[in-house]
This record gives sequence, structure tokens and C-alpha cells, in this order.
Amino acid sequence: MMTNDSILRHPTVEEGLAAEEALLEGVCRGESHLECLVWSPHDHALVMPRRHARLEGFAEARSRLEARSWPVLFRATGGTPVPQGPMVVNLALAVRCEVRSSAAHLEWGYHRLGDPWCEWLTSLGVASADLGAVPGAYCDGRFNVRIAGRKLVGTAQRWRRVRGSRDMALLVHGAMQVEGTPSALVEVVNDFQSAVGDAQHFRAESHIALRDALPDLALETALTDLVARLRSVT
Repeated sequence: MMTNDSILRHPTVEEGLAAEEALLEGVCRGESHLECLVWSPHDHALVMPRRHARLEGFAEARSRLEARSWPVLFRATGGTPVPQGPMVVNLALAVRCEVRSSAAHLEWGYHRLGDPWCEWLTSLGVASADLGAVPGAYCDGRFNVRIAGRKLVGTAQRWRRVRGSRDMALLVHGAMQVEGTPSALVEVVNDFQSAVGDAQHFRAESHIALRDALPDLALETALTDLVARLRSVT
């Protein structure tokens, strides 16, 4: 871990995922209305929904990745495998909100995280930040944060009921590659896809790292501003 006054934490991947679940649990217990967590793991893992463990070839794929120092871990949200490592910064937002319809929940949750993220990028001088799908990206969805049509941030969310209330608790998460080349992460995901016999493979050119757009960015200062923007939304 870094010093206590640093906004960016450096747990293991497993610890980071557990800390996000703890944020959600705190809101569910009524202990908080809004919490943020920013973390970048000091180790590596390929994180995926638990249903992937039922795939034919999963055991071989897991062994292959572990031999490359990429263990497999599971998460509570859906999607496809996502690599985690020191080149990735995660931001989790847990917030208490009113009940909406299922479709409205999803739209609101993704915009609650994605819109301030795009505004933050614009404030840093990025001219073409928006939300949308990116063909060829791993764990693609309609609410990726994009730069010039390439995926910068993958987003996911989870909803639970606040205990003793009609209110809902939202955990919405964004994973952003900051350092390194997208090809290195895409290759890990494609290795897993090949091992389980999945024909879907992903393209490095569908992704972008933050340093590609902002090579001289003072990261922690900028992340402090991003968290402030997320906290200020009413």
C-alpha cells in the first residue's frame, strides 16, 4: 500500500476485488450513501465471471495462465475475462439511490460513472471522449469510456437492496489501462480464449492506454479530480 494520504491504493487483485465488495456491503447496511475506491494491483490476474469455470478446457487454460504468472480469479459481475495488473487503475463507486425500473437502473448506473469520466478526460485536453461499444475489444459493452473510438475503460455494475429500505445500492466499476501497450493485455485474454476453444479473439487496436493520449499526465493529481467529480454528482 501507499501512504494513507494517497488516493491510489496498491493491493493484490484479490484484495482489491474484496475491497469493492466491502464498499457495496457498507452501503447495503446503511452505513454510507456514497463511497469511492481507487486501486491498481501490484500483481497480475485474469478476472472473469465464475460461469467460465464450467467451460470445457477451463482447467487447462487456468494452468497455462498460471504458468505465465497470470492466475485466474472470479468476480461477481458479468462480461468476459479482463486482465488486471499494475498497468490498470480501477475506480469503484458505491452509491445509495432510489428504486428504478431494471432498464433504468442499468442506464443510470453506467452514466453515473461514465459521464463524469468523459468530462474528466475532456478537462485534461482529450477531444474525443465518449461512451460506446468498441468492436474487437475484450469485455465490450455499450458503456465503455472511449477515446477516438478506442476502449479506455471497461465498466460493470452490480445492484443490491439496502437493508430495511426500499432504496437500492449500486456498485459500478471502471477498469482503465494507464501504462503499457494494449497488445500485452489483449494477448493474455486471447490465450485464455484459445485454451477454452472460444473462437472469439480480440484486437489490440480496439484499445488505448491513458498514456497514449496523455503521456505527461500527473496521474494521482488527475485521479483526485476524477473522484471529486464523481462525488459531486447529485
